[in-house]
Amino acid sequence: MAIVDNARYWYQRYSYFSQFDRGILMDREGWFSVTPEAIAHHIAKRCQSDVIIDAYCGCGGNTIQFALTCERVVIAIDIDPVKLHCARENAKIYGVEDRIEFIHGNFLELAPSLKADVIFLSPPWGGPSYLSANTYDLIQMIPGNGQHIFELASKITPNIAYFVPRNTDPQQLARLAGPSRVCEIEQNYLRGNLKALTAYYGDLVVKPTRS
Repeated sequence: MAIVDNARYWYQRYSYFSQFDRGILMDREGWFSVTPEAIAHHIAKRCQSDVIIDAYCGCGGNTIQFALTCERVVIAIDIDPVKLHCARENAKIYGVEDRIEFIHGNFLELAPSLKADVIFLSPPWGGPSYLSANTYDLIQMIPGNGQHIFELASKITPNIAYFVPRNTDPQQLARLAGPSRVCEIEQNYLRGNLKALTAYYGDLVVKPTRS
């Protein structure tokens, strides 16, 4: 387990992983990038499908929740072998390792060969400093260009969930849907605090009900 250089992340350890005391592993970056478990569980329920890709799985917070809800298999990808090791060991703690295919690689390079019903995108945000920007720019601030990443994912499936900083430009997220198409932007709160946004596309968008 990495040394935590900010006490507030340590105090939130059980919100990241409820099974933290059973030996959860995180590298330094994982402490400020993992999705809180309650939010990850909510997203997983909305993304329930046969096959889902977690394109930037990190230490496995979302991957584990997908494995608990996915009908068949979760494909978990990360370019960092340390993060992938953490994700695999954490999945063992939650008893879902056998439902996950772990792939060490770059999603940008792997995308043309992948198939899935749903893709979850949570690429690196650039560290906690992203909050200092008035508006988070997906194109300029996500390594690899957040729009390009989305376009690659959309060639695999239209059903995409995009987990982004809470100060992301909503117009950028809406434009990703394309002409005459819609997206749904959800605010993700934890204990009354806005943590992030999740934009849903394709069949993941909740259809409005008629009264």
